Amino acid sequence: MKVINILPPAIYNRLAAGEVVENPASIVKELLENALDAQAKHITVQIVNGGIDEIVVIDDGEGVAEAELPKVFMPHATSKIKSATDIDQIMSLGFRGEALASIASVAKVTFTSKPASQEYAVQINQDNEQQYTSGNNGTTVRVANLFYNTPARKKFLRSPNVEKNHVTQLIHEIVFANPQIQLRYYVDQQLVLDYRGQGLASAINQIYNIDDKQLIAVKDKDDNIAVDGYMTNINYSKVNKDRQVVIINGRIVDGGLIAKVVNETMGNYLPIKEYPVFVLHFDIAVNRVDVNVHPQKREVRFDDRDVIISFVRQVITKTMEAYFLTQISRLTQPTVEPTQTVNNDSNVVPSQVTTTTKPQESKTVQVGHSFNPNQTQASNVVLQSLNVLQKQNDVVKSAPNILNNINFIEPVSATQTTALSQDTFTILGQVFDTYLLIRTLDSLLIIDQHAMAERINYDRFREEIDRAEVQAQMLLTPLIFSVTPKELVRFIELKPLLNSFGFDCDEFGDDSVRISAVPSMMANAPVKDFVKVLLNDKAVVNDSLSELVKHRVATAACKASIKAGHVLSPTQIDLFMKNYFATKNVPLCPHGRPIMLIYNQNKLETLFARK
Repeated sequence: MKVINILPPAIYNRLAAGEVVENPASIVKELLENALDAQAKHITVQIVNGGIDEIVVIDDGEGVAEAELPKVFMPHATSKIKSATDIDQIMSLGFRGEALASIASVAKVTFTSKPASQEYAVQINQDNEQQYTSGNNGTTVRVANLFYNTPARKKFLRSPNVEKNHVTQLIHEIVFANPQIQLRYYVDQQLVLDYRGQGLASAINQIYNIDDKQLIAVKDKDDNIAVDGYMTNINYSKVNKDRQVVIINGRIVDGGLIAKVVNETMGNYLPIKEYPVFVLHFDIAVNRVDVNVHPQKREVRFDDRDVIISFVRQVITKTMEAYFLTQISRLTQPTVEPTQTVNNDSNVVPSQVTTTTKPQESKTVQVGHSFNPNQTQASNVVLQSLNVLQKQNDVVKSAPNILNNINFIEPVSATQTTALSQDTFTILGQVFDTYLLIRTLDSLLIIDQHAMAERINYDRFREEIDRAEVQAQMLLTPLIFSVTPKELVRFIELKPLLNSFGFDCDEFGDDSVRISAVPSMMANAPVKDFVKVLLNDKAVVNDSLSELVKHRVATAACKASIKAGHVLSPTQIDLFMKNYFATKNVPLCPHGRPIMLIYNQNKLETLFARK
């Protein structure tokens, strides 16, 4: 019969080290997290030969008292948690109590520490040998000769240069996760990074060499989730995803689900197979995320993936809407630049200097991988559009129903923005019954009329909801359809929101729902299908997510109001554009597609090879 052996610490620590200590970077990570948990403000990291020969981490944190030092190398010894209930409320970066014990089982380690209340420092090694020494407040950990006692594992280490790169990447992530600290990083006694704790944007600029003008701030919050960080705009992208950092509750994690959603959403704005650079901090209620998945703590699990997906997608879409709105405003506003023309006549005095003005040259906004003017398809669209300019006919077929709910004779709202002014555009015509050609003071606009119509209806319906002035339309015959018990529960939860959004709906028996009225803008929408989808969308079953429900309802309303393939007369186009100017001028439809392309004269001349 087999005998069950109780492994001594020397063996199970070495086995545990296989999970915790993978390479020098994993050691640096554990030591830095301990320093941060100790409230360190200044940290120095030194590595020699890629960290294989030596790793030193020095911090000015709280330190460890002399009486506690014998415990630092004991397995499962930690100051972060005391009971099982603490595991569900973990806020510290480290908590397992495995790191130092595992590191000490495969390397030579000395641990020197001095709390502020202690007049001297004490050093201890993995053999529990102690000695008094001098030292500043804080802790110094020195790890030498990695895997000296496990040569098989040492063979699996990469070259010193590769291991150094892994450590460097880890250092960068630590700085991004803690942009308030000051950190110095030395490689083979050479100072590689001297970060002074000047904030996340400064860290991105210093480490990735990305200018502030290429960064977009990402900031939003919901009841249990908040995000704060930066990502690059459409003018800066990469063909790989190696500069994407996700931080959850101060912990560096694998991008996983969040990075996937960010990349999918940004795919609407970037060329195919190009990706943004981003550093995003997420604060998530600790009871909604599990960090106790793996000893290295880079994997996390969410209690509701759908909520995370919806939140991230909405945040990125809203951020890009605001970005494009800013760009449209900047590009379409002519800037007056005085230029002086001085007569060479010596009799002319300075007061006779004349001033002329010229509009500021603007760059082309390129949005969406299928809308990139540098691609053949988009260039052909531009050429075809320009080719029909001289063939336009003011006598065209009327299309009064292109927007079911836009009043074409209603005066433009006084809240009209200045991004584009109704006095600064000229209608050139319509192409393929879908695209409008508009000339501004210094640019040609190619507008997707259906996407713009969606934007107009969406914004107006959202305003009606916000003002609690949604126009409802009674159905001639109430719509009654059956639902599952689970759907009925969700319907009861959502009914107050739906009523406030223009629906007259209630339960009809034990397994059915009755809808007697709908928002007027949804009169032509497949209401039953919309409600069934809404009831099965896990992200909208919480009353606190009223914004998400509002978005779903408004999106359905705007989709229902669009009729494709209509021809507009110049008068209708003029009123259509003025209705757009009365909105927020967001240059994206509610689904994230671009509304317009903008070409200045310089860009057109480049496309025609005139420059």
